[in-house]
Amino acid sequence: MLEEFLAERLGAGAAMDPEVVAAWRHIVARQGQVRVGDLAASCGWSRKRLWSRFGAQIGMTPKRAAMLVRFDRAVRGLSTGRDTAEVASACGYADQPHLHRDVRHFAACTPAELSLSAGEHSSKT
Repeated sequence: MLEEFLAERLGAGAAMDPEVVAAWRHIVARQGQVRVGDLAASCGWSRKRLWSRFGAQIGMTPKRAAMLVRFDRAVRGLSTGRDTAEVASACGYADQPHLHRDVRHFAACTPAELSLSAGEHSSKT
């Protein structure tokens, strides 16, 4: 879903700053486990400039992008039936309640409901 969103954004506008592209690739390579300050430093930009340019070109802040990449990985883990605490730890969440809050926020359900829903969806395809 994230890949489709970014492909659409790329096709709709002007060329992206190489620093923004590098920041996105770093977020994906680190599976969402990055600090915005470290991203900015790797680009040679201030946090404020990265926040502004990334938001203008990607459509969300680097922090939100990292959260969604991490959440995407967690959904895949939950859909395989893995234990919620195990998924939380593997995906870089501070603890199981942290994952639970993100699932509630992004999917409007509990991790157990998400796992069931994802499992049913994968068995139909």
